[in-house]
Amino acid sequence: MKALPVEQQDWDEAAPRPEALVESLRSFGYSPETALADLLDNSISAKAVNVDLFFVWDGPDSHVAVVDDGNGMTAEILVEAMRPGCMSPLEARKATDLGRFGLGLKTASFSQARELTVLTRSKGDPDVQIRRWNLDLVAGTGQWRLLKTSSSQAERYRERILASGGTAVVWTKCDRLLGDVEKDPEKANDRFLLVAAQVQAHLGMTFHRFLVGRGARKISVNGNAVKPWDPVLQHPATQALGAGDRIPFMGSVITARPYVLPHRSKLSEEQQKLGAGIRGWTAHQGFYVYRNNRLVVAGDWLGAAGAKDEHTKLARIVVDFDASLDLAWQIDVKKSTARPPGVVMDDLRRLATRTRRSAEEVYRYRGNIVPGLAKGTDRPLIVAWEEFKARSGDVRLRLNRKHPLIEDALSGPASQKRAVERVLKFVEETIPTSLIGIRLAEALDTQSTPYETRPDELVKLLHYALEMMTTAGMARDKAIDELVLLEPFSNFPAITESLRDGAT
Repeated sequence: MKALPVEQQDWDEAAPRPEALVESLRSFGYSPETALADLLDNSISAKAVNVDLFFVWDGPDSHVAVVDDGNGMTAEILVEAMRPGCMSPLEARKATDLGRFGLGLKTASFSQARELTVLTRSKGDPDVQIRRWNLDLVAGTGQWRLLKTSSSQAERYRERILASGGTAVVWTKCDRLLGDVEKDPEKANDRFLLVAAQVQAHLGMTFHRFLVGRGARKISVNGNAVKPWDPVLQHPATQALGAGDRIPFMGSVITARPYVLPHRSKLSEEQQKLGAGIRGWTAHQGFYVYRNNRLVVAGDWLGAAGAKDEHTKLARIVVDFDASLDLAWQIDVKKSTARPPGVVMDDLRRLATRTRRSAEEVYRYRGNIVPGLAKGTDRPLIVAWEEFKARSGDVRLRLNRKHPLIEDALSGPASQKRAVERVLKFVEETIPTSLIGIRLAEALDTQSTPYETRPDELVKLLHYALEMMTTAGMARDKAIDELVLLEPFSNFPAITESLRDGAT
């Protein structure tokens, strides 16, 4: 008997069982929002100008469709696109290609539905090409049977694709998206509509750069236009901390631009809602990572800084890189997470530290407890309250005895000084810090600056302080210069300066 070649003796073919693999492909961890965003990547890569999403309720037969006017596909290309793992992630991609693994269409769709139909027509092709995966058929036959027929729900989009070209991706048998429809149809319908609203908001965030400017795309959900949401709130008070960093890496460049958003006191109610985004101000702080202008990470410190907290919630850093760095950034199949390359972590930590510090200053400007510079000057601000560590190790607050107004109260006879000191200590010891922290953690944003709602009381205090200082022998203009450095007057430089011409 003739011996087999060595290469045939040393291996066995261990092809995956189709019925087992398709169930594994359903478990990549997609949410409905990330799944549909993955489908839109294909539409944008196909140069679609208009992309319409439809959530059509029909009980157990409800379906979701993504219909675009992009380039479409030939039958050969469609079959390849329907193949799981149709392209290696190691292969080079075009600069405008938002794909990476050759899995997105299938894994995103299977994560929500057991049936996927694609109808497509490319330019020059007179016919609509159709292919369909039915996971029940794959499981029942144990074969990768890619059907050439359409589902009944997908048929409603045939005429549109035939007329204008492009592609329609239709999900049916949406078991995971719908849940148990038979048990409570009304609640299932409510969940379905809620998902549609969540998807609309998510797409506005993920593709906001594609929805504005020259060549802008139009995306709609059930006829409602998707509005772009830019994490860098366009507002005069938004601070760009420099021109940003350019970090050379593997023959490409990573750009990072830090921003501090305005304090909510400077925003209208509508602007406050806009800045809060989908998840709220605190959750949306951190790095915003874009790959080919498509948002991948929406607010995460990426291990380059501490935890998200209330005081740093205005900090947002925009990071951009191209698809050639996908593997270095460990982009996942869902394109919803990324991990920075180790060699750029020092740069990201430096940016994060600087941005968080600046964000804290903006957040706390209403009531400083640490020394800093007075607004519009290079001179130190004289704060009303100081932070110190007690012998017990607890961090406490005390009134600044060197503040001129407090100094004046303590400058009288010894008996008066003792009485005032007792009152000051009483106030310091009885500050309900725990209650303040619990009750006002969020309300601090909407609290007025001290005296902001009582300008008449501010003016009275201002005149008192001016008289006190001039009576002590200080020249009027010099006294006004000093008042600009004192809380609470430092928050109202225009009012303080108006003393010079006697307008106040």
